[in-house]
Amino acid sequence: MMDESIKKIFTTTKEDLPQSVPIFPLDNVLLLPFGKLPLNIFEERYIQMTLDSLKSHRMIGVIQPKNNNNELFTVGCLGKITSYIETPDYRIVLNLEGVSRFTLENRDLTTKGYYQANVSYTNFSDDLNFLEPNIDRSELIQKYTNYFKMKKLEIDKDVLSETSNLQLLSTLAMLAPFNKIDKQAILEATNIKERINTINSILDLNTFQVINTPNQLN
Repeated sequence: MMDESIKKIFTTTKEDLPQSVPIFPLDNVLLLPFGKLPLNIFEERYIQMTLDSLKSHRMIGVIQPKNNNNELFTVGCLGKITSYIETPDYRIVLNLEGVSRFTLENRDLTTKGYYQANVSYTNFSDDLNFLEPNIDRSELIQKYTNYFKMKKLEIDKDVLSETSNLQLLSTLAMLAPFNKIDKQAILEATNIKERINTINSILDLNTFQVINTPNQLN
């Protein structure tokens, strides 16, 4: 039987969530709990951020910039570094797995050029819940397939068939080319049910707009 101390490395509990995290602002990027996000780190300050994170809890806070004035949205998502490689051209290529959303409380610029922030997980206590939501997978995948097709993109259905319901919800939302505001709305949805409703509304609205655009132009 595997030692409990080793098992702990692969799981994250409420007690493991750091109150202070390095912040990685990423425009038009969505990270959700149970989702997986590949990142290519090349700026020196964010290489330093990654190295510092690897020395401690291996976690990074991903959050969207609100505008070009260094303002950030108040809700982001904590990601855990699950793998990484260092390249010969001084980059770090890593994979983040979404752990829990957080509310940004305050942030300070470090001497290494990246921001360190105090965060709260109070409003998102269900994010560590592994209970599978009851969803119609085929209907959801078909809606996304139609949306992707209109965007001239494709979905690998074989890959999606191997995911859990929780992973499916996160993966599809993260892959979809939604705009910044829509992505933030999905991120800030109170619970899984509201997230599903938000996603369905966005998909339905985008499909409606695409279908009706030709008529509006005639």
